[in-house]
Amino acid sequence: MLYFGSKFHRPKIIGVLLMGVGTLLMALPHFIMSQYKYDTAAAHSNDADNFTVSSTCSSDNQSTVQQLVSGCLKEEAESSPTWVIVLFGNILRGIKLLLLLLFILFFYHIKATHVSRDLVYFVIFFFSVGCLHTLGVIGPFFGYSLGSLCASFYVDIGLVNQESVTITPQDSRWVGAWWLGYVVSGLLTLLAALPLWFLPRALPENPQTSKLDHPSNQHKHTLSITEIAKDFGPSLKRLLTNGIYLLYLVYGVLAFNAFTIVITYTPKYLEQQFGQSASKTNFLIGVTSIPSVALGMFLSGWIMKRFKLSLLGSTRLMFFCSVTSLVCTIPYFALSCENIDVAGVTVPYQGSIEVQDISRGLLTSCNTDCGCPDFQWDPVCGQNEVTYISPCHAGCNSTRGAEQNMTFHGCTCIQSWGLTSGNSSAVLGQCSRETSCTKMFYIYLALQSLAFFVYCLGTVPFFLVSLRIVDPALKSLSVGVFLLVLRIFGGIPAPICFGALIDSTCLKWGQKKCGGSGTCRMYDIETFRYLFLGLVSSLRTISYTLLWIVTIQIKRKVQNDKQMSKDAELQHPVLCDPEQETTLK
Repeated sequence: MLYFGSKFHRPKIIGVLLMGVGTLLMALPHFIMSQYKYDTAAAHSNDADNFTVSSTCSSDNQSTVQQLVSGCLKEEAESSPTWVIVLFGNILRGIKLLLLLLFILFFYHIKATHVSRDLVYFVIFFFSVGCLHTLGVIGPFFGYSLGSLCASFYVDIGLVNQESVTITPQDSRWVGAWWLGYVVSGLLTLLAALPLWFLPRALPENPQTSKLDHPSNQHKHTLSITEIAKDFGPSLKRLLTNGIYLLYLVYGVLAFNAFTIVITYTPKYLEQQFGQSASKTNFLIGVTSIPSVALGMFLSGWIMKRFKLSLLGSTRLMFFCSVTSLVCTIPYFALSCENIDVAGVTVPYQGSIEVQDISRGLLTSCNTDCGCPDFQWDPVCGQNEVTYISPCHAGCNSTRGAEQNMTFHGCTCIQSWGLTSGNSSAVLGQCSRETSCTKMFYIYLALQSLAFFVYCLGTVPFFLVSLRIVDPALKSLSVGVFLLVLRIFGGIPAPICFGALIDSTCLKWGQKKCGGSGTCRMYDIETFRYLFLGLVSSLRTISYTLLWIVTIQIKRKVQNDKQMSKDAELQHPVLCDPEQETTLK
């Protein structure tokens, strides 16, 4: 990819062909797939092919279930591997990231020899890196805002009557207009690429800079592939035998794993823990976290420039910021809400001794004869403030109203709580959480914003240390190995492994009509909380312990280098001039 990238006009490739096309491709599956369908007690009167289980307790439900299962072969035949399109779009976007890095290095002419030659230049360089990172996080701010807006719209917006949609963004069946964000981003990328299209292939070199960097152009020697390959093995061996670099590499992998988990699963954690919608969660994360991250990264570059921190000072700053941010996250464990009361899942049916075994069905004496299917998930809130996974499971035998205004009456499972027949009704949707959950949600966001700000004060030292703990000749190789290991072992395993751990906290799995598990409808939020916060805190604690060891090793190395310099001066003293000798006498 590096070879082909050097042969084409890089600004045009980055702006038009890769970023824009790759982003638009990721929205393509929405336009080639059928409309999204969900099971609901409010029947879709405009869809003749959509069989809906009766909203009330009825023996006809069994025959309806058989009709649903009979359509399995048709549904499987219509399915297509549209995920391949999304994968291909992501690949194009990934190639863009590589070429973008080449683009920045190409036009800024940043070289390892410059960085190692002058400390002031080195500090100014990393101050500019801080500025670039600050500008880079402004994009996610708009991304979170755009994502929250798109998530508030139904996925098939413009194709269905919004009044016929009976679910809300808080419902686990809700699918927002995920594709709309890719369309907007892709079009904006193509628009932003227009200035890049007119950039030259190469910037003219400054003659003075060229003379300084290349004092003798007559003795240029282009290394062949064979010579580079011969030098690569010994260079890699020297790099991997550097104990401080290996410790720092392990620290980076563990810290990046924790960072990936936080970035990937924080929205889901807040949705489940505090009962917030995806649109509201994403919007508030962007509003509260991204500005603090931007300010922290900018100040990180300013601190490096203002105080001209050495290698040891940079490591100490990074360690202090990391530990302080970890302390700021300790109150997270106290910010919690309880699971909502769901009959047969978190609380037993009235008259039952214990919570039902979900694998055996959510049936009890009040709904045994209703023929409720296992795959149905259409929660209703009863007047007893208990949520039932469907009107059928609540034993309701009559309905009033239509669509979002539909209510269910004569619910025998609600009557078993001691309520009269006139007070045994239910409405669509889960019962609301306690009001204190919203307050704790905002407190969590405030603490998270503070923790992100403190942590990001050490971002520029994070890159500085990775360059300065190796020999100047190995800087390029060390950065390449560092980023490669971080992406492979830090960015890939964490979401997969932690996603499997999250699945272990699921209390109620959705079931597909044709068999097999679907998406999780409800989590044990207490276990989810301890698992999420505990794993992230453990990874960060272990990584910061390694960082402390790295700091000690760097301190010893600095002291040894100073001692060696003093010994060298004693062995080879500098000759004094005659005037200094006369003065000494």
